[in-house]
Amino acid sequence: MATRHTRTARPAVGFCAALLAITVAAGCSGSGEPTAGETDTELEGESLDDSASVEDPLAPYDVQIQFDITVPAYSSEELQLSVALGDEQVLASWVGDEFWSASLAFPAATEAELSVAFSDQNGHVVLGTYRVDYQTGTNTVESVVIAAGLFNTQDLDSDGDGISNLDEVIAGSDPLPNLRVLLFTETQDFRHESTEDALQALEELAAAAGIATVRADDSVGVFTDDNLANYAAVVWVMTSGDVLVNDEQAAFERFIRAGGGYAGIHAASFTEYEWPWYGALVGAYFASHPEVQSATQTVEDQTHPSTTHLNSTWTRIDEWYDYNRNPRGEVNVLLSLDETTYTGGTMPVDHPSAWYHEFDGGRSWYTGGGHTSESYLEPDFRAHLLGGLSYAAGLGN
Repeated sequence: MATRHTRTARPAVGFCAALLAITVAAGCSGSGEPTAGETDTELEGESLDDSASVEDPLAPYDVQIQFDITVPAYSSEELQLSVALGDEQVLASWVGDEFWSASLAFPAATEAELSVAFSDQNGHVVLGTYRVDYQTGTNTVESVVIAAGLFNTQDLDSDGDGISNLDEVIAGSDPLPNLRVLLFTETQDFRHESTEDALQALEELAAAAGIATVRADDSVGVFTDDNLANYAAVVWVMTSGDVLVNDEQAAFERFIRAGGGYAGIHAASFTEYEWPWYGALVGAYFASHPEVQSATQTVEDQTHPSTTHLNSTWTRIDEWYDYNRNPRGEVNVLLSLDETTYTGGTMPVDHPSAWYHEFDGGRSWYTGGGHTSESYLEPDFRAHLLGGLSYAAGLGN
């Protein structure tokens, strides 16, 4: 993600009226009547043409779209507001009070989904969302104002307690419980140089989301019933080879069956080939890979916490794994590789690269990405990891 916008905490304020108007929402009147400068006509999801703009009849051109947004009531020290139109995304700037603004240039007469997400905790806890189909007009400048009442807030409940994230923030509580996650990195085969980078990124992301982490580079004394009971999830961070003995395997199976979570990163699928239960948990085993290179992934599910920030495709550089089987049908596929965008893939018809599923009473999330150290500096990949971590810990959908 780009620069985050921070501000000093202040008391929560009331919601603005649900209104999409052609001028900036002037404030929260609370009366239900339009304030000065507003129109009482609701135009949800429609493009609004600036009457001062002049149409160019000669050639296609970019339309400059100005977004003026009033967020729902809140009380928080750090906020983030992202605006996405199709494949283009930008972070809005805080203007003052509840007002934020952003602008995007888009080709005239283009249809795309407009998506706005209002977040807390450095963008990790979504407090409200707004989505609508949008079509740019034929003027050079357009203005869109989104009032607070148009945001969906009640469906966002990260800790599943029946109280929305926004309501918890307004009440001064943390929508994320104090959870602990184990970061397990034991290797009995190849060890990635980027393992330390992965650990540092996961610790930073977890801390920002209110999740405590503990490292373990050896399973001895760690994979026991008593110790695993301290954690909501175990992240297998680029593990490799046969890392657990029989008693440890049995303890981890009981942990998952009791509702625990698993997240596997990259070489986690290059682990425990002789343990069929683990193979079903992770979804598929590593088989081969070509050289590190750029490739495009298709985003098949934009509703999961680990992919909600992505557009319809995602192009990046990594080491792209081929697997011993296609797990589709047994897992929920999040990302799949387009083998026409790189060389050396061996699953051309259908190549899942990240997925999740409920398994044996618990939760499992896996991503094939993360071979390179640079991966853990990429905002989109870090958000992908945080979403997977949150899901494994029981905070996702």
